[in-house]
Amino acid sequence: MKKLLSTLAVTATFAIGGHAMADDYPTKSVNMIVPFSAGGGNDTFVRALQPLLEEQLGESLVIRNIAGGGGAVGMSRAVASEPDGYTLLAASNAMLTLEAMGNVPFTHDDFDFIAKVVDEPYLLAVGEDSPYQDLEALVEASAEGPIKVGTSGVGSSAYITTSAIANRTGANLNPIPYPGGSEAISAAMGGHVDAVVLGGAELRSALQSDRLEALATTYGERGESLPEVPTFKESGYDLVLSVWRGIAAPKGLPQEVKEEWVMAVQQIVDDGSYEETASNLGTKLSPLFGDDLDAFIDESSVIMREAAGDLAK
Repeated sequence: MKKLLSTLAVTATFAIGGHAMADDYPTKSVNMIVPFSAGGGNDTFVRALQPLLEEQLGESLVIRNIAGGGGAVGMSRAVASEPDGYTLLAASNAMLTLEAMGNVPFTHDDFDFIAKVVDEPYLLAVGEDSPYQDLEALVEASAEGPIKVGTSGVGSSAYITTSAIANRTGANLNPIPYPGGSEAISAAMGGHVDAVVLGGAELRSALQSDRLEALATTYGERGESLPEVPTFKESGYDLVLSVWRGIAAPKGLPQEVKEEWVMAVQQIVDDGSYEETASNLGTKLSPLFGDDLDAFIDESSVIMREAAGDLAK
């Protein structure tokens, strides 16, 4: 990061509440809170970015998994942290889902959003020994009794997406929340639930090993990483959603520190060092910054409130 600043001849000084000047940032390791357990989509996303960000920052990025409450525990820890650039959050639409459900005392306005980096579809998947070979088989079977679907936490984006799938397909689905995506995947592979709904990145390893099989994707069109998986839309159901992942900080982040993070992520995007990794993880590089990002977050919060519907408190 410091090498980036040296080329920009930053001369402005910035001081607020004892925060360090931007040209001295960072002077120590930076904590990145992942509000889910290790192995989940947010965790995988950040750990893949970690060495690239450390190269730009010139300091260590310490990943801290703080799971619980569908992401609420870790996000609460992040929003209560000092906005000095040394505690950041691996953000996703899970935050907006919790807000829409009325499950947390904060809103997205309590954060400064630095970057949206990738997005991915939600997938409905079943275990390798499942009797359901396609989406229609699962929908039809649900008429005989509820289909148990593993998700990552009550009120999580996957939880709400499961409800949206039930509403749009007419299937009788019973969402079963787990602390994180990895636990939900293990439950599906072990036959403890009939299916699982999570982001594509979280499911990718299990799909590649054939322990799980995807029946449908919430992208509007089939994705390049999983071209064989049909969309809900092409199956006749009007359902298009995606998961996004990025980086946020507690509100009040010094502008110069925010700009350093934006420059770091932009450099990673521009030099192509993360693009192949993003694809291998089952995600699509789709960066947003600044006003475009803020507008996207505001719009996404409205969409999630509508999706939450009667589930909200």
